[in-house]
Amino acid sequence: MMKSIFINMKYQNKKAFISLELLLVIVIASVILISSYKVVTNIYLSSKNSQIISINRLDLLSSKIILQKRPILIDSLYIKNRNLYINNSLFLQNVKNFKIKNFKNFKIVSFIYNNTQNIQWVIRL
Repeated sequence: MMKSIFINMKYQNKKAFISLELLLVIVIASVILISSYKVVTNIYLSSKNSQIISINRLDLLSSKIILQKRPILIDSLYIKNRNLYINNSLFLQNVKNFKIKNFKNFKIVSFIYNNTQNIQWVIRL
């Protein structure tokens, strides 16, 4: 009889220990999963912002190069509905406060791009 009580106590202790281990594993796994999710989300948002910035830089640089290669196009630039057009063709989006200053050997094209960047290009003629 004493032996059966001892075996039952050993079995109960093992069940309690296994339950404690299972609870501990669940808590640790949850912490790791939540932390991993936050890290992955931050990496995604960072790369998305970096991509947007790079695309905007590329748009601006390519637009400037086009005007530098063909400065005669500057005179046909006009703004309509926050978009910049050349001869009725869309040239650049999200532009505001567009101005062209004419000088003898160059022109200055200035505008605000995406409500954040104040752009000023000097184009030699």
